[in-house]
Amino acid sequence: MCGFDFEEVYGEIGTKYIHVHHLKPLNEINGEYEVDPINDLKPVCPNCHSMLHKAKLSIEQLRAILKN
Repeated sequence: MCGFDFEEVYGEIGTKYIHVHHLKPLNEINGEYEVDPINDLKPVCPNCHSMLHKAKLSIEQLRAILKN
């Protein structure tokens, strides 16, 4: 989303490191719901993940903020 590359910054220890954001909040998912990793999860850096939750923004809204 923001383009941060952990491997580029941290080297080998940053390889394949990322957070995933649930598009449907976990507190809205009951025990019968099966998470679809392709449609329900989006990879984001930890900072963007925190901002999505803190400000209760959609990914599109945060992208717009980052573009400005």
